[in-house]
Amino acid sequence: MSKKSVGSDVEASTSNSSSALYDTTTTSKGHHRRTSSLWVPPTRPIFSSPTQVIKEKAENGGRILKSHPVTRWLFPSQPILPQQRIVVPNNQKEPPPRYEQPNRRYCGNRISTTKYSVLTFIPKNLFEQLHRAANLYFIFIVILNMIIGAFGKYISVMPIAFVLGITAIKDAFEDYRRYKSDQKINHSTCRVWDASQQRYRKLEWQNILVGDFVHLSHDEIIPADILLLRSSDVNGVCYVETCNLDGESNLKQRQAIRAMGKYHNSNVPLEYSPSEFNYRIACEGPTTDVYKFEGRLEAMEGGPPLAREFTILAKENVLLRGCVVKNTDFVEGIVLYAGKDTKAMLNNSGPRYKRSSLEKMTNIDILWSVCTLLALCVLGAVLSGVWLRNYSTPYTVPFLVFIHPNSSYHNNNDSQYKYSPSYESWFSFWSYIIVLQVMIPISLYVSIEFIKIFQVWFMSQDRNMYYDKVDKRLQCRALNITEELGQIQYVMSDKTGTLTENQMVFRRCSVNGSDFGGRPVLDAVDSSLELVASNLRSNQPTEKKLQLAALAEAAANTGRLRPSRDPALESKLASSVLKQGADIDDPVFAFFLTLAICNTVVVNAKPHEDLMDPDGDIVNSRFATEEDALSPKRESKESLSSNSSTPVVAEEKTAAEDGFEEIELIEFPEVGKTEDTQPSDKEINVIEKKDEEKEGSNNYNGERKEGKGFGILHRPSILSVPFAKLKGIKSPFRRSVDKRSSSSDVNAPPPHSFYDSESPDELALVEAAREYGVRLLKRRFDDVVVYLRHSTRSVKYKVLHTLPFDADRKRMSVIIRENTGSKRIIVLTKGADATVLPVLSNEFCTSTRGEEVIFKAQEHLTMYAKEGLRTLCLSMRVWTEEEYLEWKEKHEEAELDVVDKETLVAESILRAEQDLELLGVTAIEDRLQDGVPECIHSLREAGIRVWVLTGDKIETAVNIAYSSRLFSPSMDLLNIGANGVRAVSDLLGEHLKRIARAQEVSIDATDSFGLVLNAATMSYCLDPHNVDRFVKLLRGCRSVLCCRATPLQKAQLVNLAKNHLKGKVLAIGDGANDVSMIQGADVGVGLSGQEGMQAVMSSDFAMARFRFLSNLLLIHGHWNYYRLAQTILYFFYKNAMLVFVIFWYQIFNGFSAQVPIDPVYLMVYNLIFTSVPPLLFGCLDQDASAELLLDCPKLYGQGRLGKRYRWYSFWINMLDAIWQSLVVYFICHFTYRGSNVDMWTFGHLLVTQLIIVNTFHLALFVQYWTWPMFWSMFLSVLLFFICALLYNGFVTANWTWTNVKDPPSMVSLKAFSSLEFWMALCVSVILCLVPRYVITAIVNTVSPSTTLRTRLGAEDGIKKSESRFASCAVGCLSAPFKCIRLCCKKKPTAHVSTHTHALFEI
Repeated sequence: MSKKSVGSDVEASTSNSSSALYDTTTTSKGHHRRTSSLWVPPTRPIFSSPTQVIKEKAENGGRILKSHPVTRWLFPSQPILPQQRIVVPNNQKEPPPRYEQPNRRYCGNRISTTKYSVLTFIPKNLFEQLHRAANLYFIFIVILNMIIGAFGKYISVMPIAFVLGITAIKDAFEDYRRYKSDQKINHSTCRVWDASQQRYRKLEWQNILVGDFVHLSHDEIIPADILLLRSSDVNGVCYVETCNLDGESNLKQRQAIRAMGKYHNSNVPLEYSPSEFNYRIACEGPTTDVYKFEGRLEAMEGGPPLAREFTILAKENVLLRGCVVKNTDFVEGIVLYAGKDTKAMLNNSGPRYKRSSLEKMTNIDILWSVCTLLALCVLGAVLSGVWLRNYSTPYTVPFLVFIHPNSSYHNNNDSQYKYSPSYESWFSFWSYIIVLQVMIPISLYVSIEFIKIFQVWFMSQDRNMYYDKVDKRLQCRALNITEELGQIQYVMSDKTGTLTENQMVFRRCSVNGSDFGGRPVLDAVDSSLELVASNLRSNQPTEKKLQLAALAEAAANTGRLRPSRDPALESKLASSVLKQGADIDDPVFAFFLTLAICNTVVVNAKPHEDLMDPDGDIVNSRFATEEDALSPKRESKESLSSNSSTPVVAEEKTAAEDGFEEIELIEFPEVGKTEDTQPSDKEINVIEKKDEEKEGSNNYNGERKEGKGFGILHRPSILSVPFAKLKGIKSPFRRSVDKRSSSSDVNAPPPHSFYDSESPDELALVEAAREYGVRLLKRRFDDVVVYLRHSTRSVKYKVLHTLPFDADRKRMSVIIRENTGSKRIIVLTKGADATVLPVLSNEFCTSTRGEEVIFKAQEHLTMYAKEGLRTLCLSMRVWTEEEYLEWKEKHEEAELDVVDKETLVAESILRAEQDLELLGVTAIEDRLQDGVPECIHSLREAGIRVWVLTGDKIETAVNIAYSSRLFSPSMDLLNIGANGVRAVSDLLGEHLKRIARAQEVSIDATDSFGLVLNAATMSYCLDPHNVDRFVKLLRGCRSVLCCRATPLQKAQLVNLAKNHLKGKVLAIGDGANDVSMIQGADVGVGLSGQEGMQAVMSSDFAMARFRFLSNLLLIHGHWNYYRLAQTILYFFYKNAMLVFVIFWYQIFNGFSAQVPIDPVYLMVYNLIFTSVPPLLFGCLDQDASAELLLDCPKLYGQGRLGKRYRWYSFWINMLDAIWQSLVVYFICHFTYRGSNVDMWTFGHLLVTQLIIVNTFHLALFVQYWTWPMFWSMFLSVLLFFICALLYNGFVTANWTWTNVKDPPSMVSLKAFSSLEFWMALCVSVILCLVPRYVITAIVNTVSPSTTLRTRLGAEDGIKKSESRFASCAVGCLSAPFKCIRLCCKKKPTAHVSTHTHALFEI
């Protein structure tokens, strides 16, 4: 493909992938490159016959109706058969219109994750909001007020309309964002087969139909669930990255169906066209199971018959929507499921909803508010009837509207004016419900949502939780539990990848009973590779030093350390390879062969290209042979796969960038020399000189080509004209090169390769084998090539079976066959020592050599574990041909079983992994992340119990626990490792007695115990006879370390802490094995580490490093809990105070439910005049600075113990509200007593007092004064006075909007001009706040809180606080503005001991 076409094709590509493609002119991410015009299929004509549409709708409706639960309940006699889908390929030579395709009845590929449309938004959003009980309550109040008319009918709609409107705007904005995302996905493009033109054309995703043939290139996102028919690999293999689906970044292997094997024959490859696919596909209906697929191929009428083994389809043949094609030039397949029927969309269940404990307590207090409201309404209704019954002649009482029956004005049909105290009581009850509705804080819900949104934004903007290496900030995936971060009592953490870097480096090994390696880890960690490289180049550079410098630079660029290398072990391996060759009987060679090939590492030796031209034709349809893959390729500056890809050696450019064939000048070192051995300077100069002479004529691009390989130089051939770029013409030179190279026993290794591993452990082992000279060179579906550096030979092994790793076996095996000699069959196994040692053969274990090897290996395992290294055991077994055939027959039967396939396959794998011989042990280092020890120490100081749950050995885990400060040197460790219920019961009893004796000596003795738990004993500990004592033991230990834990056992421990220990649990992990515990915890935190994104996708919060957890909990968690707790209590107080003021007024108006306050003020009181300051308080206030919270983790105890919001906090605020309401009302009552003041003037003073008192009451809460906080309070009060003057200024006597008689005209101006108004206002404010002010000062003087003591500097600062209290009181009275400036001044130091208003902390 020319550079011009590549550059233009990039513009027409999609942008949905995440990896960068290599290109000579530009670098684009996830783009497939093409210049063909967009294919826009015609839609169904508007005036066409609707018969077909009606038929399709009826069929779909019938299927849905039959499968509906109600239908199955009504007609239970009709069995519901599994739904089957028949897919007919859309490859007819004369295809019908797209809207009449036979698969049109299935769901199209257009997706829509939006909840609303333009027409359905209002009714659907209102319906969803009515699910909230509070909204239903206030709508009921509005309807009731429309009937009774307690006050303005239209005014009563304002609060609920405001709440519903704000919520609707938020929902509309979120749905619009989903709509834009859907549009971006639907308008993405890929190449789809156009049968009418017999070529692939660019088509938008939303127009793809079931049965379409799709062509995808490397790094292209799969648009639908497709059946893999063809791959650019000679074996029909392709690799996909499923990170977008299940979060895993490792590559999954997929295989083309067997029926298409004739198109993947490397000897006689056939040309392929989708029009030749003459089969239909019968498969299961859409399901959510990602790891299961059942289907079969069926021959169509007139098509060729199929053998039974070719008809079976499995999950390995399916590419799922959302995955990314990797390590493959192109794949082609047929669409099985599209749109919402794909597994990715079926598993998209949306965000989870969790309720915090503060929200639960708030709901309980709202119920108490409802009970208080009902009690006031009942009391007022009863007293209303009592008051009316006290009048013997109620018809003569002023202001009563009852008419005497004998009066001429009386009408028998007018029952409204009939005197009936019982009826009046009933009517008054509902009037009170309307009048006192403010008791339920409707604005609280909206305010909390806004506060949490701002809290999340502040957390995401925290620079201390930003990781610049990966450019990731904190992500919040659950908005409703931000305050839960301040109440955590238990932290459950994974180890590998969470506490450690998960960047494994091979350090030591035990081979044949001998220990090797031993290079100090600290030296390797602390050394600067870049400094080493510069020193090697500067100090008399030689070829040897230049090579070492290049390797050091490669390691520095990839961020990986080189494995430890023992000269003695390397010498043994070299001697074995030179003398015996690739002899599997030699334990040293077998050990390194297992390291190199017992894995699923994918090897890439070249960048992948898009082989399709703009016309939809494949440029070169011939598959690359094995020898082509082994030839040197061009330089790639980027890893083409997952994040764990690393180049083997330094990279170089060749003329292969232009697609030309190459003639290679290869120089191999002599036998016995290693890779470090270089040719002489003279030889290099001669070759470089020849290369420079031919550079001008051979370099097609006019660029300088430098030979950077060590002893391997390349130059383009003069004869390599680009015949391969012409359609239908094949290059004659490739076949000759293939034949010539295929006869050679020695193949030239490529100058560089890319390793893509499923786990960092496998990558470390493969790199270690390469470092010692056994290099994994090539891996295919059925064979693997290993390059032996010491003999300069490539050895190929036939891969018969790969038995993958699983959490139950904790082993992985490959079954291979030698290609030379006796062609023996060998089983290579690696796994944890606990699972490998038990399956060793008795013959090996009882032999003299076997006993010594096993004994030494166990010693070395213990030694490695104490050093904190991760260990694996390697083993092997040689099978006879008869043993293998017998096992293979049973294994194939298990794979073909349709009933119990998984169980039978698992049993077959266990039979293969028996009677092994131990080869050795590996030790891999996994460094702790920076800041982990300090973070865990801070969490423990905060009173949080930290549990580490890991699958490592006990010795390894204990060593890491000490390094991470989970265990301290002074801590007494308790170990539970017994077997059996009785043995565990006795051990639990001994440990409990030990803790009890320690508690008799010291109350804080529980802080000196740590528990080491073997997960194998979990079932015994959770036995009903032991669970109570086990829980008691857990409560008595400060730190817990659980080893050998499976994902299920991690989830069990989380549930144990939640249900039995009654604690708030935070679970943090980075891999798929941590998902169960993350989802089960109160708060789940996912780390975006080396093991993919599945933990992040399942979490509530996501961050990059473990050390950020201290900032997340100790700072933001503390602030979030403090702010929300105080804000919620303030809302309850504010609304209760208004209700009680109205109720005291009823005593003096016969409990008639008359309200003295203007309805307009009553409705906007919570929405405007008193709403902004609490919002800013909930977003900005701080009871301690961030530095102080980190320096003194004990301050976290206020949230951890729930001290800010106790069960009695609500009632304390109610008492305060009752006192202040009494002061407000009776100050106003006695101010106007004996005067002829009107009701509106009386109520105007009341509402002014309420607003001023509420504002000053909130000011007592504020601990951190900021200008937004100050101005919000000042402007809220000022806004009330301005609105009052304007409103009462244009209200006239004819004002009817508020539905009140005698509208309040010019009331505000009259009240503000009165001296007694201002005197009453000042007196009421002082009397309302003096009790709280005095009590707070006394409490902070006698028994200050931990936060206050810390802010004052030390506990002995209590005496100083008395003088400080006096000075602040005098300062506030004498120079208030100066005092305000001092309080608002921001202190740069951590300890805010000079913060004068800290004394008035609640």
